[in-house]
Amino acid sequence: MMAPHLRAYVQHNRSSVLSLAAISFIACAFLGLVIAVTQMLLTDYFVRMEYLGQSPEITGSSISFFVVTAICSIAIVLMLKSAFDVAMHARIRNLGIYKSIGATDAQVRRLLLAEGCVLALPAGCVGVFVGLGSAFLLVSGLVAMTAVNRTYDPVIEIAPAAILTALVASGLTIVISALLPARRLGKLSTIKAISEGDANYERVHKPGAASRLLGRMCGIEARLAADSLRARRRSMRTANISIAFAVLAFMTLLNFETLSHLSTQETYFQRYEGVWDVRVMFEDAARYGVDEGVVSELRALDGVTGVTFGDVYKEDSDDAFYNVLTDSARSARQVTSMLEDRYSGEQGVEVLNLDEEAVRDERSRSGIRLFIDVFAAVLAAIGIADVFASVLGRIPTRRHELAQLVAAGISARQVHRMFTVESLLIIAKPLALAAVLNSAIVVLAVKVSPVEMSAFLANMPLAHIGVFLVASWLPICIAYRLGEREMMRGPVCAAMAD
Repeated sequence: MMAPHLRAYVQHNRSSVLSLAAISFIACAFLGLVIAVTQMLLTDYFVRMEYLGQSPEITGSSISFFVVTAICSIAIVLMLKSAFDVAMHARIRNLGIYKSIGATDAQVRRLLLAEGCVLALPAGCVGVFVGLGSAFLLVSGLVAMTAVNRTYDPVIEIAPAAILTALVASGLTIVISALLPARRLGKLSTIKAISEGDANYERVHKPGAASRLLGRMCGIEARLAADSLRARRRSMRTANISIAFAVLAFMTLLNFETLSHLSTQETYFQRYEGVWDVRVMFEDAARYGVDEGVVSELRALDGVTGVTFGDVYKEDSDDAFYNVLTDSARSARQVTSMLEDRYSGEQGVEVLNLDEEAVRDERSRSGIRLFIDVFAAVLAAIGIADVFASVLGRIPTRRHELAQLVAAGISARQVHRMFTVESLLIIAKPLALAAVLNSAIVVLAVKVSPVEMSAFLANMPLAHIGVFLVASWLPICIAYRLGEREMMRGPVCAAMAD
């Protein structure tokens, strides 16, 4: 019985099946990515501690990383749960019919669980290996970007235990995500399932002030789109929260990174520009004063145009600073190399090159921005997956609504505009919320930093934020285009008879 039922379900619900498989693929790919990145970074940390002769310890950055990993894992579970919930709720009336002809609650649960596992597990397994491969490429890129700062050979490999963990975790995630709504729907009474069906997603709500305002400003299509989202705000709660949090986190973290970059430029690189190109620092040597032998040795180097002692910004420091100016960047690199060879065997001596420090700072910030991109993308993907599930999983319900609109005189072009506005509102609402909250956060952060507001506004990462918003909106737009094509296929008004 199960095999014929699954074949019939796949044949008559291809959009829902493809949507569920795609979401399972994306969710498991992210889960494999998170597990593999965590394992490789842990391996790199242990290798570094062994090279330095230190014992591994828990630090603030490691705690933050594991918190982010846990958040991403929970978010992935919510992504799959939401997809299964939508797919199963769309078939409440069918489940009621099964129960009316004798199917027990346990049989309905097994049926739903089997559907979810058969449709999602193969795509999930493929997604795991795609995620593992993406993690390998990501960590390899990060290692290449930070190669200048490394004094040891990193180990870049995915352990077999990580592969097994990713496969088991993905399988358990799919089973649990399918079991939760299956258990709830299995307890639904027969009469309620047949009579209500998916009616909880079709409740009529009184138009809100925002939809009326949009209708006056942008036309009837905008009002219909706003009313549609308002009527489905409960079913799209995961999408709204995930996208809002992704946009807020992305804008906040990126603005803080920009503010940190400007602060570093102002308090370090711009401050010492023209003061030193190469610096030699001796720990706990300030009390001895200027060592003329060191000064003479520095002045004798090729390309050196001046040598000074001390740092007016670090007068309380116990370290001694010898500042070297050179006639070119090439001379600075040569002087740095000679001084590193000169003091390579001595403890408590550090040689700094201002240009190399700037390059190192930019590479580390590139890694931070990449982390922000990945973190925000994971959160946004949860909401986008929920949008796909909501749009493609409720095509019969929306088709019935479209039939009513077409019967009332709405044209196909207006339907297209309505779906476009609906997809834009999904991004616009969290963007407006994030912009308001982020403005207050940025104003407070700039006040306590040495950066002027005008300098921050001139360097705001607007292009980066814009790219993220467009990249988040495009999949949502694609989901609505696919849904629109399915809903408008054939005579739409025939849906009124169903």
